[in-house]
Amino acid sequence: MVRLWLIVVVAAVAFTVYAVIDCATMPRQRVRSLRRGVWVLLVIVLPVLGGVLWFLLGRAPATEPGGGSGYRGPEDDPDFLGGPYGPEQHRTDKDQDDETLRDLEQQFRDRERDRRRERDQHGDRDQRPDDGRTDR
Repeated sequence: MVRLWLIVVVAAVAFTVYAVIDCATMPRQRVRSLRRGVWVLLVIVLPVLGGVLWFLLGRAPATEPGGGSGYRGPEDDPDFLGGPYGPEQHRTDKDQDDETLRDLEQQFRDRERDRRRERDQHGDRDQRPDDGRTDR
C-alpha cells in the first residue's frame, strides 16, 4: 500500500512540475483566461487540480497543426543570420552559385585582358593562341 501511495505522489509531483514548466514557457499569445503568473501560482497552490485546469482552460490550441507559431530552429529561420537580405528576400543556393559564377567569369575576363595588354606592350610577334601547354 505504501508503494502505491509513493507512486501516486511521484506522479502528482511530476505532473505538477510539468504543468508549471509548460505554463511558464508558453508564449503569451497562447495563454487564455488569466495572466501567466496567476496560472503558475494556481498550478503550484492546487497541485493536480491546478495542472488539470491549466491544460483544459489555460492553454489555447496552436493556430496551425504544422507549427506556424511553434519553435523554429535557426536553420529554418531566414532572418537568423541577418545580412543584406531582408525578410522578403530569401537568398537561395542558386543565387549564391550564380553570383560566384559571375565573379569567376569577371576574374577570367580581367586576366585575359591583362595578358593581351602585356603581350601588346612587349611586342610579342608570335600570334599563336596560348593554350596553356608548357611542353613547348
